[in-house]
Amino acid sequence: MTIRTINGYPVYAVTREDVEYHPNYFQQQAETWVEGSKRDQLSKEEIESLKKRYHSGNMSKEDTVSLFGELVEAGIMSTSTARAIYCGMVPLDTSKINPTNTQGVLTRCDPASGAFGGLGTMFQVGGPGSYGAWYEYAKRTTDVDVETSPYFQEYRQFLNILEQIAV
Repeated sequence: MTIRTINGYPVYAVTREDVEYHPNYFQQQAETWVEGSKRDQLSKEEIESLKKRYHSGNMSKEDTVSLFGELVEAGIMSTSTARAIYCGMVPLDTSKINPTNTQGVLTRCDPASGAFGGLGTMFQVGGPGSYGAWYEYAKRTTDVDVETSPYFQEYRQFLNILEQIAV
């Protein structure tokens, strides 16, 4: 167990050495990915190659995770952004976190913010539209600057690629 402090308050973190660890499928795959050099878009040939292997309107969980891995390795997004998108996390402006406030940490919030079990599951039910809906929801509920946030920029690129590989 490690102990860290945030704003002078102790935070205890349990590590893999402290407890038995059973990674889910996404995490198992993510541990093998090698992040590529950062870039803003894929070539037409790369998009065509993805179209042949994936159909964004009908992808299994394994296909979805595989697509994330390819985009991480291509440099379109980081592993941490892929994980956040897949799990349905919304970034927070950590400069506004006050650990003495027991009411929470978001400066803007919606009661439905914790209602989803993750977009990886939602994708199978709602298709690519579920990612687009979550992106719009996240933009409304976060307190980070959406226009400059690397998370939102990478998420927008991900949505663009989903649109391009749709048949």
